[in-house]
Amino acid sequence: MKTHKAIAQILRTAQNEHRCAYSTIPSEQLALQRRAQAGELINTYRGSPSLYAEQQYWNALTPPDQTLHIAKALAIAHPNWVFGGLVAASAYGFEHQWCLHDGSVSIMTQNHGSEQRHPRLKRVYMPQASSLAMRDSVTGLLLAPPAHTLIECARTYDFRFALPFFDSAFAQGISSEQVLTACSTLRTDCTPIFRLLQQANSRSENGGESLMRGTIYEEQFVMPRIQVPVKDPQTGTNYRVDFVWRLDDGRIIVAEYDGTEKYINPDMTNNRSIQQVVAKERERDAGLHRAGASDVVHLSFSEVYDRIPLRIKLLKAGIPLRSN
Repeated sequence: MKTHKAIAQILRTAQNEHRCAYSTIPSEQLALQRRAQAGELINTYRGSPSLYAEQQYWNALTPPDQTLHIAKALAIAHPNWVFGGLVAASAYGFEHQWCLHDGSVSIMTQNHGSEQRHPRLKRVYMPQASSLAMRDSVTGLLLAPPAHTLIECARTYDFRFALPFFDSAFAQGISSEQVLTACSTLRTDCTPIFRLLQQANSRSENGGESLMRGTIYEEQFVMPRIQVPVKDPQTGTNYRVDFVWRLDDGRIIVAEYDGTEKYINPDMTNNRSIQQVVAKERERDAGLHRAGASDVVHLSFSEVYDRIPLRIKLLKAGIPLRSN
């Protein structure tokens, strides 16, 4: 398809502004649509307006950035929209699993009206949406406040997927009191929120560890201590382990969340080979055993996500189930 100068400029401007592209001129919007049908562009959002991006550029973005690109384009078309859910969580930098992103966005609405809907637009009732909305200094988006964002995520996702939002938000300084105050203004069942507030811990290092802890909770295991300092008595090396249980029989069980980045991200491997990383892990495990660990259980993201491997490994290590 031949070069269209206006379309090329629309795409360049959108990329420079870190958003998806669209046009208010029908002929240009039709040209974007034709290029998407030809495979030159990706139709990133099929709504009003329909949004587009160059394939290579789009595929290089993380899922949170893709969601923000969609929201920033929609905010131009709908300047009064107040975004919540994953849009707000991504803008606030709350940790969460990228698999939750499905190309949809949430907006907060002050009424239960029968406005036009489509599958990628989720309308969430929030009576004080306009008065409580916050303008984000980085993205320029109007956002639901952090506490309301957490409440929406708690109501939308299973406990184990909602916990990373709460852990991360608390690490940023959001308090239980703020969330409880927001709950008091909403006519909704806050039971899921109360449970998350009880288990949220700002010391969780990342969303993967939070997901693992949430899964441990959902699988009814006794909850571990997290981020426990340990010193190898032989080498003097100090470690900090993800999860620790001290069992009634005196045994100490350590569990470590092993994200894939541990093996492939140069920032985390210090440019070491996979073999070197594995050797370092074995050296660490030996140090933990010397420090008193009876067993060191390693769990990957897929094992945590699938639940059953996590359950089997923890039962094999002797981790007891909660009585309640």
